[in-house]
Amino acid sequence: MMVDNLAADKYSVPVESIFQIHESPCKIVLAITGGGAEILGELLRHGSGSATVLDAVVPYSMEAMDRFLGRKPEKYCSEKTARLMAMVAYQRALDLSKGEESAAHDVVGIGATCKLKAANERKGRKHVVHVAIQAACKTGVITLELAADRTREKEEKIAAFLIFNVLARHSGVPEVDLPGRIGTGDERKEEITEKYESVSEPVGNLLKQKICSQKGPDKTPDMARIDLNEGKSSAEPDKVRLVFPGSFDPCHRNHVFMAKLASEKHGEPVHFEISLTNVDKPPIDFISLNQRLDSLRKYRDEAFVGGVCLTNAPLFLQKADLFPNSTFIIGADTFNRLFDAKYYGGKVDISAILRHFREKNIRFMVFQRKSVEMSVNPEVLKFCEIVPMDEYEDDGISSTEIRRKQEENKGN
Repeated sequence: MMVDNLAADKYSVPVESIFQIHESPCKIVLAITGGGAEILGELLRHGSGSATVLDAVVPYSMEAMDRFLGRKPEKYCSEKTARLMAMVAYQRALDLSKGEESAAHDVVGIGATCKLKAANERKGRKHVVHVAIQAACKTGVITLELAADRTREKEEKIAAFLIFNVLARHSGVPEVDLPGRIGTGDERKEEITEKYESVSEPVGNLLKQKICSQKGPDKTPDMARIDLNEGKSSAEPDKVRLVFPGSFDPCHRNHVFMAKLASEKHGEPVHFEISLTNVDKPPIDFISLNQRLDSLRKYRDEAFVGGVCLTNAPLFLQKADLFPNSTFIIGADTFNRLFDAKYYGGKVDISAILRHFREKNIRFMVFQRKSVEMSVNPEVLKFCEIVPMDEYEDDGISSTEIRRKQEENKGN
């Protein structure tokens, strides 16, 4: 990312750069909050904006942001939230470009969330810009923490330039120099940090598909396999017998205990399944995916580890289609949801759920958890093995608690 100096009054993206963007095949949906919305004017004011911009949204209030994301973010201005915004924008771009030739390769979502100068702000408040991009096989995010004292107007311009450069890089267009003397000064160094993660086409294809629950009963979910250890041979899907579905954000000691015990009892390696798509959340981006895979790679040399299966099957009814004749490792909270019709939006009755699992020869190995009361249906017990607490050391830890502590440590 270029951070060369420019005169302080040069605060407009060059017109020729705008037209280079419009001449590229890139189609975008923009989601911007907190600052940087001027980029919309830059892209549209010279004409030909429809060649690039499919849609744009500015979810400025917290309520608007919650609705846009389909959830309440942990923080409204953060790298993670920028990535969530980019992912939702990408899904919107796919919908809007549906049916166009090679559209999936050309469309991107861009999310930007900023905390800029405000009236009567408290002393020491950080000013920061996060810009993320989501494409078919790539996730990227850049962050700039502003240290110098500037007007709100100049900070807005800087945010707009950052958004433009993220788009320019993806489009193969030369980036423009940032205004405001970014990167100069001995006392207050303002540096841009970047993260990018790319995936193979089979993994990227999972995001191009609609959520499986919308595909219809005759459609089979898709899957891409990842070998955590290249030295190990990976079983074919129809040979997988022990599946551990989860988000693994991150994988922690309770997950490891469950996987080890299941592998010992069944004499089979465990295959961890992660669905990139979710029922009520944005899909997992590739930076987050790599972090989750890293938490699993720690155990790649262990005998109980098979591999990782990435899917677009958020519901267990769909997972059963992918892994027939398998045993699924689940916790008590998942068990309670699994046999509750509300979990399926009230569209499936319990008898149909049970019948589907019987037809696919699916069994469940259920691990009890502290403070989780299990609701046991006698019909369900016929194909479930309940692991008692005395066989399994549940310390009550959760991935959510681990992430919270990690965020606290970053702030210290």
